[in-house]
Formats: sequence, structure tokens, C-alpha cells
Amino acid sequence: MTKQITMNNKYRSIDQAKLKVLCDDLCDSIETLLDTFGLDYKMNSKMISMSCPIHGGDNESALNIYPDGDNYRGNWKCRTHNCEQEFKASIIGFVRGIISRQKYNWEKPGDKSCSFNEALEYVQAFLNKDLSSIKISKGEREKKNFTNIINYISLKAEQSKTQITRGHIIKSIQIPAQYYLDRNYSEETLKKYDVGLCTNPRKPMHNRVVVPVYDNEYKYMVGCSGRSIFEKCNKCSHYHNPKESCPSDDKKWLYSKWKHSSDFKSQNYLYNFWFAKDHIYETGLAIIVESPGNVWRLEENGIHNSVAMFGSSLSDRQKILLDSSGAMTLILLTDNDEAGQKAAEQIKKKCQNTYRIFNPTISKNDVADMTSEEIKKEIKEYIQRVV
Repeated sequence: MTKQITMNNKYRSIDQAKLKVLCDDLCDSIETLLDTFGLDYKMNSKMISMSCPIHGGDNESALNIYPDGDNYRGNWKCRTHNCEQEFKASIIGFVRGIISRQKYNWEKPGDKSCSFNEALEYVQAFLNKDLSSIKISKGEREKKNFTNIINYISLKAEQSKTQITRGHIIKSIQIPAQYYLDRNYSEETLKKYDVGLCTNPRKPMHNRVVVPVYDNEYKYMVGCSGRSIFEKCNKCSHYHNPKESCPSDDKKWLYSKWKHSSDFKSQNYLYNFWFAKDHIYETGLAIIVESPGNVWRLEENGIHNSVAMFGSSLSDRQKILLDSSGAMTLILLTDNDEAGQKAAEQIKKKCQNTYRIFNPTISKNDVADMTSEEIKKEIKEYIQRVV
């Protein structure tokens, strides 16, 4: 007992600048760290992708680590179960999650897990560096504080970097995508949102339905997502042409169900904000869904103020967009499953002091599966009651 108390006291007041040095050193040794834990992963210039080794998922693109930074160096995200919310989104939080799974058989919140102190001890041993031996100059502290401020200034400045116009996108893909026509989306909706098939074998989105994401002024594309036109293979659980052999292990990452463009920071945007913002301002209501398909279904039924999060959690940047929209009320229409319920709770926690929040139960798994009659009775009439 005495030893545990000593350990807790040792790190009771941690110098954040020194902690950042450890995190940066971990990011510089990220491949060695992942190999030490025995993880399978895929690296590209922007991020590392893998199936989530913390909750034990099988989607090989579900967990992303950004060693060179996205919001900051070493932040990570589990896009299916939001494991970063349990262990924190820093690289040390990632280490906590891995140790919790591998040492304590962690599966869900409430299970025994690795403490922050234990993870910090592991990191220091791994790097052969003691926190107390790190020296930080006054100039370095000022530089760190300035950088943190700059990272949160002006979303619009970041949006202006891209020069890919909507006109260019329309010319490069086949619109509307037959894949979504077959799923009962209207041609009008798919054309409105420029949803089309990439047929160019030299492009990274080949054989995928491309869903462009535009800046808030509806002028430039800030990124895109691509859905494989093929269904899940029963043999390898990936999304490849069924007439072809299953991909080798080092190629499986190319055949995920969904794929983001390499430079797309999805956490900085809300899908459909460019269309929805005026409707949100007029009504004071924003409807939050998880994916573009849900937005399209609502749009087809005369509901024009929905935005999608690109997953199952609302980021700080996405909340800034909501805060700027004039919304006073949020209706959460996350998927009707465990992950969707967790997403709704995360949004409530983040937004409860700012908005009136409603979270109706729908009869189908998600909005995209609902009929027009179901949307009318379960959503449109609900909106009329609460707004």
C-alpha cells in the first residue's frame, strides 16, 4: 500500500511541458513502440491505421494514430468505439489502453485498467528517460504556449488551403453513383451532393463511391470519403472484387469498407454544414447524425438542417462550428445500437451546458434505413413537438 501511495504522489503535479517531451519522443519511436506491443499496422505519410487493439475490433482502418500531429503529436482515435474517451487521446493514453487490454484483459468501461502512473512508468522505461531529468527552458515554454493558441485560431484559414473546386470533382467521377441508387436514394439527392463513382484505376478511390466534403462556403473540397462498391468478403472480411482473390496481409488495408482521402481532417468539419447552416440559423435547431447517408435520407424528406460527424463522436472543432451556427437546440439521431448510444452520451456531455438536447429513439438501426412514413411519424412530428 505504501508503495502505491508513493507512486501516486510522485506524479501528482506533472510538468506538462516535460510530459510533452516524453510524448514527442514516443512519437519519434512509434514503430518500435507498436512492434513492442506486437501490433499489426499500416503507415502512410499522415497517420498509422490498424484495427483497434484496445477493444479488440476487426476493422483494419478503425484506429488512427497521428505521430506528426493532427490536433497535437500522437493524438489517436478509435472510430468505432471511441476508446480514446476512456483512456485519453494522447499517445500515453494509447499506451494505457494497450496495457489495459494486454495485461488486465480490459473490454469495456468499468473493467480493471492501467492507471496513468503505470503507463507513465512504462513509457519512461521504454524510452530510458526519467521525467525528472528533462529540462525545459523558459523560451521553450513560451513557444509551446504560443503554438497551442495558434492551433485553435481560425478554422476558415485552414479551409482555404485546398484549391480543388467543386467543378473539378464533378468532372472526375460518375454522378450519380449507381451503388446508392440501388439503395433507394434519389438521383436528385446524389447529384446535389456530388456522390459519384471513381473509375480511374490510377486514383486512390478507384472502385469506390466518392462522397466529397466541401468547405463552409461550398466552394472547395476539403476532403472526401470513399465507400467500396463491393460487399464484405466472407473469407477475409475485406471489401474487394469477389471475382478476384483475397488480398495478401500487406494489401488488406487497401480494401477497407470506407477510406478517407489522406489529407482529410474529418474532425474539423461537419458534413453538410455548407447547406445546413442557413437552415440551422433560421430554426435554431441542428440535427446530429453519424454519416452522410443519414443526411441524404433526411434531406429527401424535407429536413434540411442535419449535419454528420463522420463517426461516433463530436470533436472540439465540430462543436465550434455548431456554436457559430446559431443553434440553440440539438436533436441527436445517432445509430440505434450500442455505439450510437455511446455517441449520444458523448455529445450530451460535451454540449449539455450550451444547448437544449433531445435524443429520440428510432425504430430502425439508423435514419438511412427508415421509410418516409417512419421519418414523418418518428422524426418530423418529434421536431414539431420540441422546437
